[in-house]
Amino acid sequence: MISRNYDVLVVDPSPGALIAAALLARAGLSVLVLDPEETPGRVGPFRFARHRPPVVGFGGGHLLPRTLKALKFHPHELQALRRGDPGLQVISSRHRIDLHSDPEAMDAEFRREYPRQARELSSVVRKSLASAQSFAEALERATEEAGQVGLLQSVGLQRPKWNPPLPPQDVPTWGEFLDDSDLADSGRLLLRGLLRPFCSLDVVEDLPLPVAGIHLAAALDGAFSDPGEEDPLLTLLLRRVRAMRVDVLPAHLERLEGNRRRIERAIFEGGTDPMPVELLVTGGDPEDLLPLLPGKPRPYQKVLSQLAPSHFRYSIYIGVQGDVIPPDLAEQAVLLDDEDPDGDAGCMLLSTSPPDSPLAPGEFRSLTLSTLLPYTEDGQLPGNLEGVAAAMLDRVKWLMPFLERHIEVLHVPTLNELEDSDAHIAIDPRPVAYTPAIPPAEDPVAAGLGVYLPHRNVFCAGPAAFPALGLGGEGLAGRLVERVALAGLKRTTE
Repeated sequence: MISRNYDVLVVDPSPGALIAAALLARAGLSVLVLDPEETPGRVGPFRFARHRPPVVGFGGGHLLPRTLKALKFHPHELQALRRGDPGLQVISSRHRIDLHSDPEAMDAEFRREYPRQARELSSVVRKSLASAQSFAEALERATEEAGQVGLLQSVGLQRPKWNPPLPPQDVPTWGEFLDDSDLADSGRLLLRGLLRPFCSLDVVEDLPLPVAGIHLAAALDGAFSDPGEEDPLLTLLLRRVRAMRVDVLPAHLERLEGNRRRIERAIFEGGTDPMPVELLVTGGDPEDLLPLLPGKPRPYQKVLSQLAPSHFRYSIYIGVQGDVIPPDLAEQAVLLDDEDPDGDAGCMLLSTSPPDSPLAPGEFRSLTLSTLLPYTEDGQLPGNLEGVAAAMLDRVKWLMPFLERHIEVLHVPTLNELEDSDAHIAIDPRPVAYTPAIPPAEDPVAAGLGVYLPHRNVFCAGPAAFPALGLGGEGLAGRLVERVALAGLKRTTE
């Protein structure tokens, strides 16, 4: 029950939206977060983590560290975020390589697995990371300077603007950079496949080199996980906003009221009185707001047409006896199909619960296997999910030849879900990748929605804000929302 009024309403919380909530609360605003209280998927005694972008930025990753510093996280608060050893593997039919944040350890892996390409692989990685570092610093500076109120803004004639820095025009795309290198096909497959499961943009090869380098740094930084929690960073941020006396309630929006420029009131399900709204922040797909908005949806549809959701993450879940798991398999692995890397099961992400994890009983282990699938032309889920699941399962059988003999649970989500909530995990249809109208090579940041939506007091701080920048982009979006939102509030009160 909503029993008071708040300055800021956060819906569909993501890491970026919670960062915005924490920063706005620190600035003295009262904040309400609507938390749907999701729980890890469960089938009988097995629990399964849902795949999201890796928790990055605690080692060599870019963009997120300054956000955590701005929120004044103490190192002990990050102890729930851990990295396996190795944190991530890339496995194809011919190669298995461990990823390390330490450059010398990574070079040794290249020499072991790709002896003829080791020097060139190391060179490509170093050049990519160097390019990413300078671009990330420029993004950080631009974010810090965002939201400064000028003369026109102060008199209400211009909305606060943010002009993102762009890589130089002569910077190659990720695909061009790899094609111009001396790498063999296997080396290119490794580096392309490494980015695919973690990139929020549809066309990985079209990423400018600095942006691809940000993703590469994230992958090398390691996939952090807590076996007892579904999303460690989200859980960490929820603890932080609660500690800042931000209310997190399981309420649901019924509709939003206002005029064509501002949202003024929020109506909640259950008959609660309307709540005045100064600022609204969404961490999910902005398209989800369309049914709730007042007036004609055309202004929003015009904005949303610039960034069409393209892919969702489809997962199957397996409970298996622990003996079948290869002893050298990392908790996170990218499985590549050398013969058909662009197929539905050509690039998959596999997560394995550690031994004695609360995700699985006794001597068993939980496996989550996912791939990115495109929506149909009319934006619906594809109808061949069972066939995709069969191809995914065949790939796991290749990695674990005796898997079928040791399976305790096999859950394949379909469009016809069972009603028993303990017997199935529903498909998550939310988009994780987007196709921008502007090619990302021309404008990798502004090709997305950014944080701006048609109403002046509504902002996006989820993966759609900066799709090419992934989770680090969500961190930037949260800080940027805080800057421009406070500037907008200052303008309206002067």
